[in-house]
Amino acid sequence: MQATSPLHRGATLAPLLILFVAATPAAAQSTVGQWDGAYFGGSLALAGLGADRVAVSPPGDQPGTLIISGALAAVQVGWMGHRGNLVWGIEGDVQLGHVADAFSAAPYEASATVSQAASLRLLAGMPAGRKGLLYLSGGITAAKIDYSVTGPGGLNLADDSFHAGYEIGAGYEHALSANWSARLEYKYANFGKTNLNDGIGETEETPDYHMLRIGINRRF
Repeated sequence: MQATSPLHRGATLAPLLILFVAATPAAAQSTVGQWDGAYFGGSLALAGLGADRVAVSPPGDQPGTLIISGALAAVQVGWMGHRGNLVWGIEGDVQLGHVADAFSAAPYEASATVSQAASLRLLAGMPAGRKGLLYLSGGITAAKIDYSVTGPGGLNLADDSFHAGYEIGAGYEHALSANWSARLEYKYANFGKTNLNDGIGETEETPDYHMLRIGINRRF
């Protein structure tokens, strides 16, 4: 039986936690105004569960799939305000880490690595629980991706550049004090499709991954 990874377990438990908090009686909810203002913080994320299928044509071989995984550390800066019962805001971050995968399936070898990423996204949510905030997020993202596929006949498909895409997610943030809060987030990042052709063959690069992220913020 295949072992269940921490990211698999976390991706299963995070929605359950959000549903539990959402079921808290409205009388115990936090006030929307307590989330107003600018903030900064840091986060740590486990990333994985994406699927970049390597298909080389000609001759039409499909030697394997790159499922990049690893860890990312981030610094985020944002602002939140409210209108009625809706809390909304904007947040940007810069991420550094190592999210990678590689395989060898003769006569092919393939690898992909993400070492840097950044995102800019909008957030919208509602107070939940006595000190909580449930929110959805979505926006643009970019990552530096080092990608390579080699094979017969001198095939050498390589890319080392920044790719832009989109990011969506959901999370729960909990006020620890008047200025500090902690959060748990699920995110999905997709960096689009890039066609690589070296004159011998071609493939389509389709990097993506899911993230489970924890973080802490300070408001000022």
